[in-house]
Amino acid sequence: MIKNILSTAILAAAGVALSASSAMAENPNYAPGDIVLFFQQFGGTNTVALNVGAATTFRDTTSNILNIANIGAQLSNGTTGFGASWYDSTSLWWGAAGVFNNSTSSSTVTNGDPGRTLYVSRNRNLVGTEGTASSTPWSVGSNTDMTTVANGIIGQNNRMETQSVTAILVEPTSTSNIDQQNLFNISGTPTNSFSVLASGGVQGDFGAGSFGSLGGVTAEGALDLYRILAVSPGGTVEPGTVRTGQFQGTFVIEQDGDVSYIVTDVVPVPEPATMVAGLALGAVATLTRRRRRGQTAATAA
Repeated sequence: MIKNILSTAILAAAGVALSASSAMAENPNYAPGDIVLFFQQFGGTNTVALNVGAATTFRDTTSNILNIANIGAQLSNGTTGFGASWYDSTSLWWGAAGVFNNSTSSSTVTNGDPGRTLYVSRNRNLVGTEGTASSTPWSVGSNTDMTTVANGIIGQNNRMETQSVTAILVEPTSTSNIDQQNLFNISGTPTNSFSVLASGGVQGDFGAGSFGSLGGVTAEGALDLYRILAVSPGGTVEPGTVRTGQFQGTFVIEQDGDVSYIVTDVVPVPEPATMVAGLALGAVATLTRRRRRGQTAATAA
């Protein structure tokens, strides 16, 4: 009897352990095809990653997506992040990447994206015009290179799937794949998967002072996002040019860590209810000023 009770208890404990393990392997805040923003510092000991959501969301939107998420607490942490003034650091770099899968079959299409459709960032050079690239589009030399980059993105972003249950992952560089896929410029031939695009990966750097204003947002950094097709469009595949980057929009980050996505310079118009409230407040302010003026005149008389 006692043996049966002990066996039941052991099996129950094992079930809890397995459930916990499964939960860690299934992050509800990440799915293949999501775009991950990642941060690393030259000589640093940690990396920070943020899942901002499905790549197709940023491909299809015609409006700015403001305040997607805030990662300020993680970036400013002095122990696991990059310090309070991370946004002025000349040694801090960030990038963005996403891919659904590495399938070479042209019939494998997910939400208009065939296998190996790459989403990768490039540092925005100037403020320029919202909705227009301010960087040189990526160009991939071959299908083999497309597969190489796809595998690199999967290896990098899969850490979000297996090591976190939230949309943010902070890891030491010793276990993170971010620094392995996005090497800093080095001499010789780099071996990272993004090397077919650039030796340092797909990152952009921060620096002293703000980058500028895009879409009404004062940005500390700005990344242009590109979509690169591995197969010719047609049928259920969304338009694009094979192995040539197609500009989608620009990720920006503010000093407080708010992340937004800018595709237009159009500032959102307030909702009717907000406009009515604003007009009402304006009318009250006008009446108040008139009453004060009347009271002042009467006192003077």
